[in-house]
Amino acid sequence: MGKITKYTLGRGEVHFAQFLPDTQTPGGYRYLGNSPELSFNVESDALEHYNSDRFINEMDASMTLKTTRSGQIVTDEILAENLALFLFGNSDTTSVAGGAVVDEIIEGVVLDRGYTLGVSDNDPIGVLKVAYPGTGGTLFSVKNSAGSTTYVAGDDYVWNETSGLLTPLSGGDITEGQDIKVGYTELAYNYERIVSAGEPIAGALKFIAYNPAGPSRNWLLPWVQVSPNGDLNMKGDDWQKLPFKFQILRKGALEAIYVNGTPFTP
Repeated sequence: MGKITKYTLGRGEVHFAQFLPDTQTPGGYRYLGNSPELSFNVESDALEHYNSDRFINEMDASMTLKTTRSGQIVTDEILAENLALFLFGNSDTTSVAGGAVVDEIIEGVVLDRGYTLGVSDNDPIGVLKVAYPGTGGTLFSVKNSAGSTTYVAGDDYVWNETSGLLTPLSGGDITEGQDIKVGYTELAYNYERIVSAGEPIAGALKFIAYNPAGPSRNWLLPWVQVSPNGDLNMKGDDWQKLPFKFQILRKGALEAIYVNGTPFTP
């Protein structure tokens, strides 16, 4: 009879349920997407006692003083929710109703520099979508501060729809340091927004194993605190990856980690 082995090749999905605001109640579990790496680490510190009366010192007692549990995960699914997790923040979909804006002032322009329209303390992103060129009852114009001169697109300025930047051009009629007035029609649109914050995000973590070899066991961590753990490369010749680390904590009377095998009929 051949020897039974438990050699295991690990695969599986990571799901995270962020705690509801001001509670330790997990919301629904969210699949984090493909995760090439997941690991757990358990370390302990012990106080040891040695009998030193005769000959060599012999350990005759040991007491665990501290146990620390942690983990690391890397995902290459650059979802909005994963980016928010990386930035300690949150993600949402923002709706913009749109409308006409008349005579927005840009003071002291520097030629060949880009300017964002509609920026305020409440909206640092500014306007992302305008009717350009202003036709069919819509508005897009760039004028001097008195409103007496209308500048020409392509000669005096350019509007980049991708970056959302208005750039006064050198060689045109706009002069360095002058104020300009911009009129435009902001269109109605939605956009995905992610805003950073400053605290680790807490929740419950579940690992669902799909091992091609060896027994599959599912792991439940009732309370983890997730933090970023390295670089997010914005440019390069490899797939972007989001690295995370997490502290595994004890939640009330619960244990820190639960592992269950696949259900079977006895």
